[in-house]
Amino acid sequence: MTKRLFLSISMIMALLVTSCIKSTYDMSMLSKKAQLSPTLALSAVKGDVSFSDMVKSSDTVRFAQDNLVILVFKKDSIINMKLSDFSKGTVVYMSAPIETTDFDLNIHDVLSHISGDFLVSNPTMNFSYTNSFTDSVKVNLIASATRGSNSVNLDLVPFFLALPDINAEQQITSSYLVDKTNSNLQNLISLPPEVIDFSGTVTLRTSAKGLQVENYNLGSERLLGSLELDIPLELKINNLQFNDTIDNFLEDKGNDNPADPADFQTLRVIVNAKNGFPLGASLKMSLFDSVSNKVISTINADAIIAPAAVDSNGKATVATESSTVIDFTKEFLNSINKADKIIFWFTLNSTGGSSQDVKIYSDYRISFTASLVVKPVINLK
Repeated sequence: MTKRLFLSISMIMALLVTSCIKSTYDMSMLSKKAQLSPTLALSAVKGDVSFSDMVKSSDTVRFAQDNLVILVFKKDSIINMKLSDFSKGTVVYMSAPIETTDFDLNIHDVLSHISGDFLVSNPTMNFSYTNSFTDSVKVNLIASATRGSNSVNLDLVPFFLALPDINAEQQITSSYLVDKTNSNLQNLISLPPEVIDFSGTVTLRTSAKGLQVENYNLGSERLLGSLELDIPLELKINNLQFNDTIDNFLEDKGNDNPADPADFQTLRVIVNAKNGFPLGASLKMSLFDSVSNKVISTINADAIIAPAAVDSNGKATVATESSTVIDFTKEFLNSINKADKIIFWFTLNSTGGSSQDVKIYSDYRISFTASLVVKPVINLK
């Protein structure tokens, strides 16, 4: 009852102070009228925010020189080997295993809430190394990722490392780039994985036939390797759904009788947005009973925010303006006190869906307003 009383007082104050009644009433007829049904538009929230306002540049989120957003994940010392780590395989080959390790992207919580498809267009993984071996070094880097019942292997062809010039330097520092041209990295990242598991082998091909490990006497031979995974936000999104469950903040816990639908002819939220992101979103909201594990009632708002238009390179060019109405049905209002949870479902689609890559830049901006429109029935008796 507290909520209903507060709502009634708020609407009466709005009538007296703001005069936002959409209908005119003859006050001399009050004694003959039993009800009033004014329409009130109450501004709820508004905002104007860019990507750089939401996420500051950090070790994990990097803004390129052109403001393209890049997600960065690093793994140090994935390889740390000296000569004694190698075992003699044949007359000329010695090998050492790459210790099995994992690359945790720390996005488990996010992935537990999403479903649907998206494709990251140009991820790269840079294997940076310092090598002081003067003989041929071949790396067979094996990686795999699993999410649910789906699994993807990196399928990277073994590669050779640069060697130091023994007459000029003791070691060399270089890198090897892994991308979609030489591996299955694009599909592995687009899984998307929670954890990437790495293993493999490193093989030395000695220059002298029959050379024994103890005779390999330069003494300072070592191989150090690390990984950096860069994921530029250049992607395609097709019905990617994110959901989040929260406590039912609408529930009137002090009374079994929540806001009565009979009290309203209209109850809706109007969202107006000017969206500079090449991502559109729709929303639905469900009342959920965690005891019976059932969705009791759902309201939908299709295309709550329309995506911005993009050019041939996938960059947003013109912000799109859209307006969406979310109507609270009587069925939904009647069910509020039957649920202890509310589930919000957001569905994302990029401009062009699965047919075009779009790019996310740090200076993209979205401005919006959300207003509550109510047409209550106020009993005067």
